[in-house]
Amino acid sequence: MKRKIVVLVAILLAVASVGAFAFEQKSSTYPWMASYDKTGQINLYVAGGFYYVGLGVSGGIEAVLGNFNLAGIPLEWGIEGRGLVGFGSFAGVSWIDWGASPQVSLHWSVDFGGPLKFEWYLGLGLGIYGTTGTYYSYLVGAGPFFGFASSDGVAWHFSDNIALILDYSYTGWTSIYGVGIKLSL
Repeated sequence: MKRKIVVLVAILLAVASVGAFAFEQKSSTYPWMASYDKTGQINLYVAGGFYYVGLGVSGGIEAVLGNFNLAGIPLEWGIEGRGLVGFGSFAGVSWIDWGASPQVSLHWSVDFGGPLKFEWYLGLGLGIYGTTGTYYSYLVGAGPFFGFASSDGVAWHFSDNIALILDYSYTGWTSIYGVGIKLSL
C-alpha cells in the first residue's frame, strides 16, 4: 500500500513540474484576451458532480490542434474524447447511465491580471450512450444508442498547467454538472 502511495505522489509531482510547457500568449488587439493552449498540447479533464437524481463523473483527453485569430481574438481548437457515467436512484430504483464521444473543441481565454485568468471551452460531437437497471432499459434495451454530445465549461487558471473547472458534459440523455480540474501537459 505504501509503495502505491509513493508512486502516486511521484507521478503527481512529475505532472505538476511540467508547467514549463504551458504558455500564455496575449492578443495584440485586445490586451486582456489571452491564449493558454498551444498546438500539440494535451489537456486532461476530470469532474464530479450532479446527475439528475444522483451523482456522476466525467472525464476527457484533448489534443490542441491549432491556434488562430478571429478579428484579433485568439482562439484554440482541438479534438477530444469525452466519457461520463451517472449513478442515479429514485423511488427504490437504481441505475447507471453512461456515454462516450469524440468531439471538436474550441477555447477562448481572458487574463485580467494576477490570479484572474479564465478560459471558456466548448466541445461538440456525436456519441454513444446507454443505461442499465431502469424500467426504460427493459422496454427499449440498454443500448448502445447514438446521439448528440457536448462538453462545455469555464476554467480558472490558478497555475500554469492546472485549472479549476466548472464543467457540463452531455451525451444522449445523460448530463453531468461537475467541478473538477484541467491538467495541461
